[in-house]
Amino acid sequence: MKYFCLSFDLEEFDLPREYEIDISDDDMFKISLEGTKRVLDLVKKHSIKATFFVTTGFCKKYPALIKSLSKVHEVACHGEHGKDYSKMEKNEAAKSIKQNKLLLEKVIKKKVTGFRAPRMSSPDYELLKKVGFEYDASLHPTYVPGRYNNLLKPRKIFNENGMIIIPTSVTPVVRAPITWLWFRNFGLAYAKTCTRLCLLTDPYVNIYFHPWEFVSLSEWDIPLMFKRNTGKAVYNKLDKYISWLIHKKVRFVTLNDLLKKFTKVF
Repeated sequence: MKYFCLSFDLEEFDLPREYEIDISDDDMFKISLEGTKRVLDLVKKHSIKATFFVTTGFCKKYPALIKSLSKVHEVACHGEHGKDYSKMEKNEAAKSIKQNKLLLEKVIKKKVTGFRAPRMSSPDYELLKKVGFEYDASLHPTYVPGRYNNLLKPRKIFNENGMIIIPTSVTPVVRAPITWLWFRNFGLAYAKTCTRLCLLTDPYVNIYFHPWEFVSLSEWDIPLMFKRNTGKAVYNKLDKYISWLIHKKVRFVTLNDLLKKFTKVF
């Protein structure tokens, strides 16, 4: 059996601010909310489960939405938006992350087991373990200029300091990324080829997106790679990709479901 983990980072759309472009807090939330509704429509269409990593701000803004989606999907922590936990003092990072976890658990009435850091800037794994997480999904084991160089990190699930790490999938050997930015810019044929390569050696594929990608960003003065094939284009591509995976009899599971299968599958 091969597995597929699809996840989405429910966060404020602050990308314009990185390029000194003004965007109001309301617009940051509204764009992500609109994209989230489209994402939920897509996963409902295919009757599949996904994992949603939710920021503190997004949960406070839309608690009813988070509670509703948690009835079908996994809700996990995405911390406080804009925080670089890898550079923060440990006590401060732990306080911020714990508040996010407790808020989500209060809203959905369930235990939250997973964490993904904003910008993939994860804190010390021992800290996450102390806060009460079972897995971290912040590792992208490839090279992204200006962001991170994880070419020497493991591609497959591993355990470090008592924390299970579930890396985002990249291809064997060359470590070509598949997820959000690359999926949109390189197209469906590229994603299918990378997926086939991963499934030759791995029992699962794990990729993620941001809901704001499902809203057209063509009018924003941001780099082309961030706005290319957003809106209907990425919706249609992901729709076809999911259909292809279902046809291949790949089973969609949440990251927590995959974690439960860890001892059996890995």
